[in-house]
Amino acid sequence: MHILSFMNDIYLLFGLILFFSTLIYLYLHYKVRMNLKFLFIDNLLIVALAFLITLIIYKYSIVYLGFKWGFVISWLSGCFFVVVFGYALTMIRFWRSPKRTISALENEIVSPADGNIIYIKKIEADGFPVPIKNGYLVELNELSKTSLIKSPCWLIGINMTLWDVHKNCAPINGRIILNTHTKGSFLSLKKFESLTNNERNTYVIENEDYKVGVIQIASKGVRRIDSYVKEGDTVNKGDWLGMIRFGSQVDIILPYSASVRIKIGQQVYAAKTIIAQV
Repeated sequence: MHILSFMNDIYLLFGLILFFSTLIYLYLHYKVRMNLKFLFIDNLLIVALAFLITLIIYKYSIVYLGFKWGFVISWLSGCFFVVVFGYALTMIRFWRSPKRTISALENEIVSPADGNIIYIKKIEADGFPVPIKNGYLVELNELSKTSLIKSPCWLIGINMTLWDVHKNCAPINGRIILNTHTKGSFLSLKKFESLTNNERNTYVIENEDYKVGVIQIASKGVRRIDSYVKEGDTVNKGDWLGMIRFGSQVDIILPYSASVRIKIGQQVYAAKTIIAQV
């Protein structure tokens, strides 16, 4: 009878831990556009680790507390370890700095960031309004310092979640002709004012044929944007430009002559994904 009760509790504990962890990941998918693949990778790994520890706690707690209270203590422990392991795995993913082999051809532009594509917009020459949520348009004045916006261009927005690599790279070979840090607030990227009021770092990279812009935009909870390069530096495609600490967004500005090869909602990877061809 005790063996049957023990096995039933084990199955129930595993099911409850799986449910609790999956619920968290589904919420994060809804809240921060987390890629659903992590539901099947990170989630299952976290559930397995939390369940193993919970199993050990349950084995010893029923000896002193009995099946009823042993189950309760084990279930609460399982929830605790789901959160602990989830946080630890998230930080490992966030701070990692992968070495990526550049396979892009000379005329191909790589993504400057890991994340998912949230918009692809054509911007007319001069003024450079930036698309904001709900269709509003505003201007980033620092870009008027270069000729980047004198012709029509593409603006592509990349949303970065905590599970993406947060270092951002040069999408082309070239020279840094603009590296400007703009102080600001740390509003949620869902707010209308975020792209112009939030802290950001803007780069323009130039080669013999064209220019591209990369804008690192801070979000709520972000307190630092690190830059690894300075104006006048020469960078190769895939070289790290800087890092945004925690939730954020990266926009890339391309010449309108470029053939865009990605679509809205697509997951892209810094230095790996070809986003356009010129």
